[in-house]
Amino acid sequence: MKSMSLQERHNYILKKFIISDKSFEGKKNSYDIDIIKEHHRFLWDDNELSDGDNSWEICMARRYYNKLFKEYCIADLTLHKENKVALRWRTRDEVVLGKGQFQCGSRKCEQRENLSSWEVNFAYHEHGENKNALVKLRLCANHSKQLNFTSRKREVKRLKKCSAPKGQMLRKNQGSVQVTSYFENIVSEANEESETENRIWNHRPNVELEQPSREIEFERYLEDLLL
Repeated sequence: MKSMSLQERHNYILKKFIISDKSFEGKKNSYDIDIIKEHHRFLWDDNELSDGDNSWEICMARRYYNKLFKEYCIADLTLHKENKVALRWRTRDEVVLGKGQFQCGSRKCEQRENLSSWEVNFAYHEHGENKNALVKLRLCANHSKQLNFTSRKREVKRLKKCSAPKGQMLRKNQGSVQVTSYFENIVSEANEESETENRIWNHRPNVELEQPSREIEFERYLEDLLL
């Protein structure tokens, strides 16, 4: 898995563990409006897809699939000059294809290169209540300009995991010993990260005894997949 790109990991997880599911096969040709009506809640319950199957791979795949529905959205920027941006959550087919994640989230744009992630406030009405949620909008350079035409939005950037720990910033007068120590720590952290990823897919823990640590590993791995 670690040798795959993010798009390849996405395709592998969904095709192997989600698309093969019978409930998905029966609905894959549904119209968007039917899917939207069926999944009318924008923010899903994290346990909604659970069916008692505690398989490591199935749990990971479903956790990833579930998070995708509330992580990204699709935008209509037609009226961007009037500061009007229409947002909607993604359909099942769009989630599988990576529209709005690996492909520009503007409604009809197919650009996949040089995408930026923007944090936007999604205001919507559900069950008689007005609700708000912060979601990510992945856009190409052109549509990023449209989104920020009247006001600058917050750009979400991935943090490098191999950063210098607190109190270990290098100074010019510290000498070569400190420099060597600094880079040794970076290599050590990178090795630990690789080992953690391997454990997620190769290790079969006792679910009852190691549930808390498994939850943490799930979240760490999913953070790496979500742009």
